[in-house]
Amino acid sequence: MNSGLPASPLSLPFHPLTLSSPAPLAPALALAPTPSPLPSALVPVRALAVAAATPSFPDLPGPLELPRSLNNFWDGLGLSLPSFDEPSSVAVPLSGLDDSLGEAPERLAPWLETGDARVASALDRAVALARTTRAGRRALDAAERTLAAEGRSLPILVLDLGRNHGEYDYLAGNMRLHKALFQRGREAELAGTIVHELTHVVQHGQGVPSNALEMEIEAHLQDLEMLAELGVKPPKGTFARQSLEFLAQGPEKFIQLIQAAVPGSIFLGDSSLEDVLDQLEDDLAEQRRRAKRSRTAAALIPVIERDIARLRGAEGAASYRAFSRRVLALLKRRASEAKR
Repeated sequence: MNSGLPASPLSLPFHPLTLSSPAPLAPALALAPTPSPLPSALVPVRALAVAAATPSFPDLPGPLELPRSLNNFWDGLGLSLPSFDEPSSVAVPLSGLDDSLGEAPERLAPWLETGDARVASALDRAVALARTTRAGRRALDAAERTLAAEGRSLPILVLDLGRNHGEYDYLAGNMRLHKALFQRGREAELAGTIVHELTHVVQHGQGVPSNALEMEIEAHLQDLEMLAELGVKPPKGTFARQSLEFLAQGPEKFIQLIQAAVPGSIFLGDSSLEDVLDQLEDDLAEQRRRAKRSRTAAALIPVIERDIARLRGAEGAASYRAFSRRVLALLKRRASEAKR
């Protein structure tokens, strides 16, 4: 697939990032597994999972044991994983941008907040790449409007996330990106991760229920659309590649894959609103049981209470129904295109 970009490698000098780890996360947001699984799993983004040569539906893993407050890149479906530090993407030239460490140029996306000039330069390079696509421009513009309406910027933390590419913590209001994505050869992955996570920023700003499967479906489709516009096919061994292969099999298969990655997420596509509310009530009861020993659980209680109150109102229920219909229509259209 021709992206319209030159096929030559990066022509500008590349300065690899050497990033120091930030201060440890607060206990409420720690990424270590919790003592017992939650009924509602994470809303992951793109994850590393080894895709079989011929796509087949893998065995489902057990429930995730990380806080539901993160939209993160999970390691997928219990399959053996490649080392994260081995570049797995196609290098995409980002001509015309200075990545030197001299005087800092004007930021392309100053609302992606960082105090590290090297990180800022890399983020702007990824933003510039994303903006060469319709999907990237759409996600970036929508996120910028959402953050402006909320009167905030989006702090960016760069650290070792293990198997995760990135995380949007909607309780703390920040985005975390794996430092390996800042290596040469992973420009498209960094741009895709940012676009995916910013899709979640917008969704939360729209009042979409915080654990809705439709959020993850839309974010994956945004990422895949951007890569297609760049002419970059997700490499083997990535969840993005597996998602693309399942998408070509039809909407139902794609939904099954995402449901396997985020078991326990609410989904209006195959449930009634009453069933969704029952599931949220069960989730709320579980977080209340955990609240005395988990700050994250305590912080999630008002979030889930707001979701329930919103869905019990006519306006909130209509909004979620409309969002679900729109995402499923988009999925149907993208699946049809992927078969060609």
